[in-house]
Amino acid sequence: MVKKTLIWMHRWLTLLLLPLFALIIVTGAILSFAPIIKDSASGPPAREPVEVAALLPILSQVDPQSRSRALELEEPGIIVVEFSRRGAREWHAFDMVTGQHLKKRAIGADFFHTVQGLHKHLLLDLDIVVDIATYLMVLVIIVGPLLAWPRLRNTLVGWHTVLGWVGFPLVLMVSATGVMMALALGTPQFPQVDRDQGRMPMALAIQRAVEHGGLTHVKDTRRLETAAVAINGRAGEEAAAFVVTRDDVTRVGSYPGLVTELHEGTWAGGWSGGLNLVASVLLMVLMVTGLVSWGRRGLQSRRRTGDADADILVAWASQTGTAARLAQATTEALRQGGARVMGASLAGLNPSELKGFRRVFLIASTAGDGQVPEPARGFVKALEGADLADCRFALLALGDSSYTHFCAGGLTLRDALQRAGAEECLPLVKVDRDPAGPWGQWLRDVGRTLGVTPGAVEAPRQDQPVTLTLEKRRQLNDPEDPVTHEVWSLEWRSADPLSFRPGDLLLVSPGKGEPGRPYSIGSSSELEPHRILLTVALTTRQDAEGKTCWGKASGLLCRGFKQGDTLEATLRPHTDFNPPDDPARPMIMIAAGCGIAPFVGFIREQAEGVRTGPAWLIFGNRKRAGDYFYGEQLEQWHAHGALTRLDTAFSRDPLGGGYVQDVMRSQAPMLWEWLEDRNAVLYACGNAHTLGEGVRQALVEILQQQGGLDQEAARARLRAWESEGRLRFDLID
Repeated sequence: MVKKTLIWMHRWLTLLLLPLFALIIVTGAILSFAPIIKDSASGPPAREPVEVAALLPILSQVDPQSRSRALELEEPGIIVVEFSRRGAREWHAFDMVTGQHLKKRAIGADFFHTVQGLHKHLLLDLDIVVDIATYLMVLVIIVGPLLAWPRLRNTLVGWHTVLGWVGFPLVLMVSATGVMMALALGTPQFPQVDRDQGRMPMALAIQRAVEHGGLTHVKDTRRLETAAVAINGRAGEEAAAFVVTRDDVTRVGSYPGLVTELHEGTWAGGWSGGLNLVASVLLMVLMVTGLVSWGRRGLQSRRRTGDADADILVAWASQTGTAARLAQATTEALRQGGARVMGASLAGLNPSELKGFRRVFLIASTAGDGQVPEPARGFVKALEGADLADCRFALLALGDSSYTHFCAGGLTLRDALQRAGAEECLPLVKVDRDPAGPWGQWLRDVGRTLGVTPGAVEAPRQDQPVTLTLEKRRQLNDPEDPVTHEVWSLEWRSADPLSFRPGDLLLVSPGKGEPGRPYSIGSSSELEPHRILLTVALTTRQDAEGKTCWGKASGLLCRGFKQGDTLEATLRPHTDFNPPDDPARPMIMIAAGCGIAPFVGFIREQAEGVRTGPAWLIFGNRKRAGDYFYGEQLEQWHAHGALTRLDTAFSRDPLGGGYVQDVMRSQAPMLWEWLEDRNAVLYACGNAHTLGEGVRQALVEILQQQGGLDQEAARARLRAWESEGRLRFDLID
């Protein structure tokens, strides 16, 4: 809760006061140039003050009208005087022996005076506004390093964090001294000045300090508030500073004081001004990188494919990727025909967004035993109580008539939309297995409804029949341990080279006319085009007589096939669950039990150099000794660097670490860094009700804890990430 509050404070104070912060920082950066330019134009100030007796005659000679505002001494024997003439300010140098005018100093005194007015009071005597903004800026600066430890990573937030830590002392010094000046802490206590007394001449002020304060030598002077003059010098052998008015000569500890010199960057001439400039630049960079990072997160949460001004929405509910590929092809075809189209997964949409489109076209598949695909279930639930009156939609439902609940997922989605008030603009189309033909006709009907001719876009790559021979089989669990589930590693070989990626699916039909059951492939044709690796758990079911028996497909694979047997199956692309397209993009893999199946192929590609980005596996099961599937190989991959991180959880072991979601919570800062700062893709594979719900809940908590979001905002962020493909789930019921 403390960190959440600090994140909120750090972010929203900066956003709300951004214009004022920016003005203070930019004007501070400009003022940092004043001592730098002064050093380069006139050299550093003299170290030793000059005797009053030598200074006063020269000052009277060069300033007969008493218009000087400040003076400084230079070596050897040069006095530099600031004049105010017709509202402008200029610096001029004079020879202290002859009083000869040497040259005008090009240090932009008038310009810096105006900038200083902006910096201190916005040129409107709003000192209190600037003071409060300065207090809050210091608070933001102090809070920043408390939010994250510095880690060297080449990301925007990574650089923001590192720069915040590295520049913290310098940035805090400049900002905190501003607060101290506003609070009059560590600065000279000046007497009250009556501005009505009129201008105090510089020469007169020096003379009064001689008479009433014992001033003998002068180092520099500066007019304060018109009616007073501050003088730095010596009284005999002792350093002394005075503030002189027409009524009083007050000796002060120092002028302007170390706090002011630190803030203004004048304590060491040009060098200190340079340090202040670096501090100002760091503050500007931190402000810009923080703002861009926040803005980018906001844009990512709204990101869709297609046209920003779209009035047509093509959305999908996909389990294995077929519906997503068809929807993306639909989006492209309609765009080529001249329509303004946006494509999005239902996982990243709110029902209310549908009302913003003239027409909505949906492609939905069916999962499990007639359910809506897992990524779209949140959307369907959100439709309860939604008002979609005036929303016009059409739906293409994908299915397989060999299943009892043919196209039930699409029908459920359609019914929920109609209960919310949406109306169909085209009749429902059901697709049996191969969608290429029906999709093409549906696309043409959609085009006619919109008054456009869809472009010539090829149908996405579809299922491919394959013939495989079982080459090797190995039991992965301990057969002597009754707590573990029976799981087998099955290696199949094809006579012909195949094209597939880890995460694609092999559909295995347990009998003639039976629908194929999908199994994740744990190998890669980029490494071995003839080899397919499956990891299969033997499941049980109740037959018609109520007896417990093996699952049809899993029983066939685990108990029915022997080495050398042949399998007729179907290869189905599952691009939504393939490794990232960018081989250098980080990926996080979360698996429970047989959910490890596709990730063996992911990591194998890492080990063989197909991928180069960081890889993190979190694996969970019951017992390390009994069902740590591929454990020895995983440990070797980790030791050799193919796996950047490997974390495990074994729920039945006394010190096993619980479940994968417990590991996620324990590694919350690192997970946040990978997801938020390094733009990693997170994959989760396993049971929908245990792993799926557990992972989502853990991510919500991590976003709340590390990102400072409330629960609803965290869930919205997850929906957006899932829509963008940054979260990818392959879950079974």
